[in-house]
Amino acid sequence: MVKGTAELQRPVPLYMQVVRQLRAQIASGELAEGERIPSQRQMMQHWRISMQTASKVIGALKTEGLAIPSVGRDTVVAPGAAARVAAASEGIALVSALPEQPNYEVAAAAAMTAAPAGVAEILGIPSGRRALRRQETHIDGVRPVSATVTWFPPAVTAEAPRLADNKPLPAGAFAYIAETSGNRVARVVEERAALPADASTAKTLHMAMDSPVLVTRASYFGSTGQLIAYSESTTAADNWRTLSYAVTGVR
Repeated sequence: MVKGTAELQRPVPLYMQVVRQLRAQIASGELAEGERIPSQRQMMQHWRISMQTASKVIGALKTEGLAIPSVGRDTVVAPGAAARVAAASEGIALVSALPEQPNYEVAAAAAMTAAPAGVAEILGIPSGRRALRRQETHIDGVRPVSATVTWFPPAVTAEAPRLADNKPLPAGAFAYIAETSGNRVARVVEERAALPADASTAKTLHMAMDSPVLVTRASYFGSTGQLIAYSESTTAADNWRTLSYAVTGVR
């Protein structure tokens, strides 16, 4: 069901009026993180707008960092969207980097595994202690193009049990964590390097050892500085990883 008034004022660009309504719903919590944004067809029926206008609405929400694509063809409310709306209304500069991925098929696998020493140190647990390791592989047809291994601290795992499911999460792991525990990612620290593929990477991405890959390591922190997750993502050569930066409320 589409929320918001169906009455639009014609002198103002129609798509922007719809964006304002959806933006207000996100700010108020009517549309929560991970919740599905109305489809183009639903917008057309509810607001009596064209498909082109509905497409501009979704495009504008993505540009503002308020919406992201999910598994399949749905568009959902982005993690931290309400905070971005609030920051813009208060005149605060807020920058976010949102990954934009093609509609790859995603294969997920998760298990409690002994954390390597380096990962254990990042998670703040003793070396060798078991922690949740979740791997998601993006597949373009039959060819895997990237793989992300994410480790979660025990406290996060306890509050978000579906992280251990061997299937993709519709709105992504961080939207799910925010929904179940209220922990939202507020800061991300990334480091990247072009490296030769090791044996594990070569097997996962179906490539020869020492093939060039882009490795991205990221630590995700909540608003109080607590670690929410640590990930290592590997992307095969000739596959672009796009980040869309939304800057709002700049004075």
